[in-house]
Amino acid sequence: MKKGILLFWPSFIIAVIATTVFYSIFDPAELTLHGNSLFHDKLTAYSVFLLVSWLFGAANTAIVLLLEKSARDINGFTPPPVISGDEDSTPS
Repeated sequence: MKKGILLFWPSFIIAVIATTVFYSIFDPAELTLHGNSLFHDKLTAYSVFLLVSWLFGAANTAIVLLLEKSARDINGFTPPPVISGDEDSTPS
């Protein structure tokens, strides 16, 4: 569950920002390919771009989580074991 939250929440934020920036510059009604309109209405264009950018953001975040290593793996350091009891006392 934690990995899912770490994967999808940042990618959703990235998708919302990317969609906002993209459509603040371009009008979805004016997007054409070979003279044909790409989308029938603006809501479809917004939805498709949000889902596609969310997919790319999730792929990016998944790669980051896959390549993430713990400090122990990077440093090669294993902490010493914890000794319980009083260190000054001698065994009887």
